Amino acid sequence: MERPHKHLYNNLFIMGTVVLCFLLLVPSLRLLPVGVQAQPTDANRDEFDVRIQAFFESLRRGPSTPAFDELLRGGPLGTPEAVEESTKLQHSVADLQERLGAILSFEKLDTKRVGTSITLVRYVLMYDRHPVVWTFAFYRKPSSTPSITTPSPTWVLVELHFDTDMKSLL
Repeated sequence: MERPHKHLYNNLFIMGTVVLCFLLLVPSLRLLPVGVQAQPTDANRDEFDVRIQAFFESLRRGPSTPAFDELLRGGPLGTPEAVEESTKLQHSVADLQERLGAILSFEKLDTKRVGTSITLVRYVLMYDRHPVVWTFAFYRKPSSTPSITTPSPTWVLVELHFDTDMKSLL
């Protein structure tokens, strides 16, 4: 004799098996090494690196004015009101190059997200006589989230620091 509602029992058995497997597997996913788990990526990270590396390459080739103009464009340091501050920064970099010699290479140290609107990027620029740590602070207005018309939010450079003191690496 056939059991009434046999198909209902079969469906419940299958659903119970799926739920049991899910409950057993999910906790074990946290035990995987960090490198195996999916890591969040920042689509803008490449944008920062491209801008910074183009800046360093331009500095390596010669006069720093075009390099600074391109890097500072769109941010508070690229406005007419900040010309004096920007010029002072350019002179500091020129003095640095005079004291430390030619730029040999550069290397990215790290990228640090601070909330959703600030990203700090650090590089070390190797001169002939001494390395220099550069910190770039990028800012994105909270209202400039990606949309169909503007798929990439606008990040602007708001601060730029460099330091010959290697304690800044600690």
